[in-house]
Amino acid sequence: MFTKTSNVVENRDINIVMHGENFLIAKDGKESFMSFFKNVYVEASSSDDAEDYAIQRVVSDPAFRVMVKNPPDKPPALSIAETNPMEKDPTLVDSEFIFFADPA
Repeated sequence: MFTKTSNVVENRDINIVMHGENFLIAKDGKESFMSFFKNVYVEASSSDDAEDYAIQRVVSDPAFRVMVKNPPDKPPALSIAETNPMEKDPTLVDSEFIFFADPA
């Protein structure tokens, strides 16, 4: 007789803090190089998967894509500042982009 074992990995909720730098942002009729932080909440089976999902969510945000005006010779940088497993909380939603001037 065969015993079936499960390879199912349970998903968990993970908070990813995204950090963007050197983004040329068009806002209120002006363009300037900005950095940002953004909290992204995802459900994933691993921290690596969660980070991939969070990056995909940020770069595919249509409103954000319209604001970013970087020329090819000045690409922006996007990184993971923190990865925090957490208890499930259906009330949490991704934060807005928190922009601040790039350090000179």
